[in-house]
Amino acid sequence: MSYPRRLFYGWWVVATAALGLFFGSFPIVVISFAVFFKPLSQEFHSGRAGISLAFTLHNLLVSVSVPLLTGRLVDRYGARKVILPFTVMFALMLFSSKILSGKMWQLYAFYALLGLAGSGMGVVSYGSVVAKWFDRRRGLAFGLMMFGLGC
Repeated sequence: MSYPRRLFYGWWVVATAALGLFFGSFPIVVISFAVFFKPLSQEFHSGRAGISLAFTLHNLLVSVSVPLLTGRLVDRYGARKVILPFTVMFALMLFSSKILSGKMWQLYAFYALLGLAGSGMGVVSYGSVVAKWFDRRRGLAFGLMMFGLGC
């Protein structure tokens, strides 16, 4: 009598990582920025360049903090101890958007801090977890994990 094969637990890890990326910084900030561009421009009485600078600050902070901060923290403390606090920070930052006034420096600080908080809940952190579960099908696992960014 043969028993049905159970699904390898690593695939659940991949699905969870994809879900984490789906609700992470990239889809919330980067993909939705175009939707909020015109309302931000009206609220802050600024042109395209002023509003785009906030997005640029976000992207610059992410690109600097991922290798210098997130990578080091994941190596030192593990991905779970990085993902959870950074997710809480990111959520608190999103809730704090309610207190923004019409000053541009607040918008710049908000997007810069979103970039910092979002860097800890990105591909580096989740990829570290997935890589520990797979040897043979690591490429497929990473591909399916990245599916969370494109949904």
